[in-house]
Amino acid sequence: MTDASANDATTVDSVLLDWDTLAEASWPTLLLGNGYSINLWSGFRYDALRDEAALAREADDLFNDLDTTNFEEVLEAIHHAQLVMDALGTDNDGVDELYEEVRDALFTTIRDIHLDWNDFPIDTHRRIAEAIDDFESVFTTNYDLTLYWSFIQELQGVRIADLFWGDGNRFDPSRTQVWQGWTALYYLHGAIHLWQDDGGDNGKWTHSDQGNLLDLAGQYTPSSSRRPLFVSEGTWEAKMQSIRRAPYLLHCYDMLRDDEENTVIVGHSLSDWDTHIVEALLRGPSRQVAVSVYPHQRSEDIVDFKAGVTKVLRRHNVCFFNSDTHPLGNPALRT
Repeated sequence: MTDASANDATTVDSVLLDWDTLAEASWPTLLLGNGYSINLWSGFRYDALRDEAALAREADDLFNDLDTTNFEEVLEAIHHAQLVMDALGTDNDGVDELYEEVRDALFTTIRDIHLDWNDFPIDTHRRIAEAIDDFESVFTTNYDLTLYWSFIQELQGVRIADLFWGDGNRFDPSRTQVWQGWTALYYLHGAIHLWQDDGGDNGKWTHSDQGNLLDLAGQYTPSSSRRPLFVSEGTWEAKMQSIRRAPYLLHCYDMLRDDEENTVIVGHSLSDWDTHIVEALLRGPSRQVAVSVYPHQRSEDIVDFKAGVTKVLRRHNVCFFNSDTHPLGNPALRT
């Protein structure tokens, strides 16, 4: 089951397994990253988000100066500037405003570029829901609606729970037990259809509340007590601060940290910005972890990725498979 050479960084190669060679083993847990969403809709790529974002000149210049399209990299740079100015005792109101602008632009841009429900093929909904239904626990760091849409579209055919079953589609910390045989879905960083309020509650918008979940701007007015539940800080430490302030997000993170099952990772780079995710994965006993790799890149980039992931997941038995061969990475899902 394991790629023995992958656990020795000196012998890593670019060979990727087919998912079929691993699928018969027991894989109760799934972690999804942005690569999953990009496979469905190219508009979720970092460069596409950057191109569509409406930014003031100062923020736009910062992206250009850093030569990046990654919002998290820019937010991290602004965060470091805040620390320096605090240490110098310098007023940093302008830096704070810049941080908020970039952060809010990320939320708004994901909403604006999101493919519409009517553009998402019913067969794609079915394939995603059926693939998710095979796992006991599904964790995602993605903000988009694709998982939510797919399981509500296929509600009669799958058993998937997102824990928002309290009054008014709220998260109730006293009701987190998922029924046996059901799949628990956890949004580790929130999502564009989730909210938090001034009273400390977390919940979700539904079609019955709003109609079009891509048109939530009207729900977040200056007088509203609700705000988007959406973690977009630039460093993993800042992400964890936001997670600890939200009961739902903290529960999701605790469930990942306490999970001890064999795990499949699809579309996640496990980068420095997600060190908290890596730390959660490293808790518990050594286990099998299968990591997807995008095959359409240079061999040396595949080798580098495999070596890096092997290093950060050093306590586990890691193998690597071709993302195209997995049901959730299948190119046929692309819209």
